[in-house]
Formats: sequence, C-alpha cells, structure tokens
Amino acid sequence: MLWVEKYRPKTIKDVVAPKDVIERVVLWAKKWKEAPQKPLLLAGPPGVGKTSLALALTNTFGWEAIELNASDQRNWQVIHKIVGEGAFSETLSDEGDFLSSSTGKLKVIILDEVDNIHKREDFGGEGALIRLIKKKPRQPLILIANDPYKLSPELRNLCEMITFKRLSKSQIVKVLERICASEGIRADRRALEAIADNAGGDLRAAINDLQAVAEGKKEISLKDVVVAKRTQETDVFKVMQKVFKTYQSNVYGEVMLLDESPEDVIYWIDENLPLEYEGEDLLKGYLVLSRADIFLGRVRRRQVYKFWRYATYLMTTGVQQVKSKRKPGFTKYKRPEIWQMLVTAKERREMLKKILKKLSKYSHLSTKKANVELFPFVKLLLKNLDVEKAARIAAFYDLTLEELEFIVGGDRAKEIDRFRRKHRIHRVEEEEVVESIEEVKKRLEEVEKKEEKKTKKTKDLTLDSFF
Repeated sequence: MLWVEKYRPKTIKDVVAPKDVIERVVLWAKKWKEAPQKPLLLAGPPGVGKTSLALALTNTFGWEAIELNASDQRNWQVIHKIVGEGAFSETLSDEGDFLSSSTGKLKVIILDEVDNIHKREDFGGEGALIRLIKKKPRQPLILIANDPYKLSPELRNLCEMITFKRLSKSQIVKVLERICASEGIRADRRALEAIADNAGGDLRAAINDLQAVAEGKKEISLKDVVVAKRTQETDVFKVMQKVFKTYQSNVYGEVMLLDESPEDVIYWIDENLPLEYEGEDLLKGYLVLSRADIFLGRVRRRQVYKFWRYATYLMTTGVQQVKSKRKPGFTKYKRPEIWQMLVTAKERREMLKKILKKLSKYSHLSTKKANVELFPFVKLLLKNLDVEKAARIAAFYDLTLEELEFIVGGDRAKEIDRFRRKHRIHRVEEEEVVESIEEVKKRLEEVEKKEEKKTKKTKDLTLDSFF
C-alpha cells in the first residue's frame, strides 16, 4: 500500500496546515448545521494537503463524500447529472443509511483539480457549475484548485476561498519522522531533511520519496538518500532575467522546469522583449521568436510534440544570444496582456450571446437573424430615442444593467436603468397576463353572485313579510 494513502489524515486533528486555515474550514463546516453556505474553494500548489483536508473534514463531521477528479469527464452534462443531483437531493450513505440534510447528515461533493475544468473535454462545465452554485444547493460543495486564477472571477466570487502555501521543511520532517516511527524504521534526521529539501514543500512527494528509500530497510542514513533532485517549479520572472540579462545558454533547461507550456512562455517573451531590446537587437529578437512560433503552429496542426523542444530553444537561448549588449539596471517584467484580452473577448462573446438569446426569444427570431437584423436596430434605438421609450424597449427585452452597458455604454445605460426603476417599468410576462385575467374573472363572478342574492331577496319580499 502507498504510504501517501496509508498515512492520509483521518480527522482534522491529523492535518498538517496553518492554524488559521484549520479554523476557517471547521467554522465553515459548523455553519452548515444552521444554514447552507457558499462552496469552499481550497487553493494552493500540489502536495500541500488540500484533498487530505477535505476528506479529513468529512470524516470529522461524519459526512459522506463524492469525489470527482481530473480523470473524470466534467462537461456540463456530467456536472448537471452527478454534481447537480448530488447537491440538491437527499441521499443514501455507502452503507445504505438515509442521510437527511435537516438532521445534519450531509454528503459532501469534492471536485478536485477544478482549475482544469476549462479544457476542451470539459466544455460548458464551469458555466454549469456556476448555475448550480447560484441555486444554493443543500449539500456542501468543496472545490480544489492548484491555480484558482484560472477560474473565472464569477466562480471565485461565489466561493469562500482558502489559500494554502507550500509546507516548510520542518513541517515535512515531522511528518516523515512520525511515519518512520509507525513503520519501525530508524531514520537519520539528516536523511529526512534531504528528502524534505528535494520535495520543495510538496508533502506528497516527500512521503513517496521516503517510501522509495526505505523499501526493505529498517534503518536509513544520509547515504541511502539517492533520490534524484525533484523537478521544482522555477519562477518565470527569473527565467526572463536569464534570457534578457545574461548569456547563460542553460536557460533552455530552466524553462523545462517551469509549470508553463511553450505556448505560454512565448507570450512572456513577446510581452517583455521591447522592454529589454531596441533597434537591430529588437528586430533580430522578433525574427527568432517568429521561427519559434512556426514550430508551435506545426505542433498544433500535426500534434507532433517533439517540435516543442525546437520552439523552446529558439524562444529562450535563440532570443538570448542575438542581443549585442545587455540592458543595465532593473526591468519590471509584465504578464502577457494578450491573456487579459482573450478573457475580455470571451466575456464579451458570452454577454452578446445572452443578449441575442433574449432578442430571439421575445421577437420570435433565430439567434442568427437576431444578430444580423435586430441587434443593430435595437442598439440604435436605445442610443437615440428619448429615455422613456428606450426604457420600455429595455423592459420589453428584459435587459439587465450589465447588458445595457454592453450595448450603449455606461452613462446611457445607467440613465435608462434609473428611469425604468423609478417608473417601475418591467416586462409583463404571458403568465402574469393570464393570472390578471383569472383574477378579474373571479371578481366578476363574486359581483354576479352578490347581485343574484340581492335580486332573490327582492323577489321574496311581500307585503305581509314587510309588515
């Protein structure tokens, strides 16, 4: 049995994590006894105990757990069927006992590596997850991510995010000592410190390395630790410094340690190249970078990933060696702006899609026809008509303030929205009209019954009964 699983924390007391993290997680769980809470988003680098903490929490509070990880296909159908149904329905435990949320018997849904949900096979998964969370499920939901900023801001804002940091060397050594004691192994502390150093804050990696070293032994020393230096994440900014500020050709090897694909690295180089090079150096730098981009294009078209090595060499060592001189002083490197542009473009496409859906629904058109024919016309009317007429058009299509801002800009959108709210102009749905008609019918029937009673009393009135 793998020691990572064998010594996984059983309860919250066994978890190695900062005190404030433990307290926040426990408080979140206790609040579930009173009312449903926001989903919990555990964020941090691999191997720091995010999944272990989630499972230990469920054991501590006697909850059941459903776990989905990166190996599962998580498109919108799967999210809706598995996560959605699990989050909104009462359920049975693995032993067949009925779990009622009203009595605190909950089943936690743990969605691991949620930052990978944007992949092609997960198409629509994030949107389905957002819709599910907005409905306020009756069962706890724990999301786990290595990089939470790969998630959309909307999804992050719907969760209570708790950030984990890499474990310290001393924390890892304590855990390794405890495992050695349980396994009856005498371990030199220097050997355990060497394993902890190699792990780079990754407890899971350290435990795996310890098991590999201790296999078949009852005693381990420093000379037994022959674990190869574990690949550690290298800071991308340090790589930029080596590319632009030095002539050290081993920068190619350093890039291979980055937790970035060549498609991402080329954006970093492209963004910061004009900050360091000028004149002929800048021209040569972009010429080499363009060659790297050609190889990346071949990878995308042909799926031949061996071309990555050529692309990576050109964009790092190639760009590095073409400079005639190094630019002195400190340079503040920037994140690639294209990423923000891509996110913005995606958000604009999603917003346009929502607006077109409303236009097509209320005008009984196809989405394509609404885009080509109706949208430009509605935009023109909202911009140029007086505010009352514009507000009535906005109400007819049930446009939100954000959608109005997308169509006509901030100031005009706020003016229309203020007028609409002030005069309580809203779309009257067909159901509301039907309900109003039904209410009028009921009132007419009541009036008719009263009139019949009056008429009957008048008919029954005689001279004798009068006196």
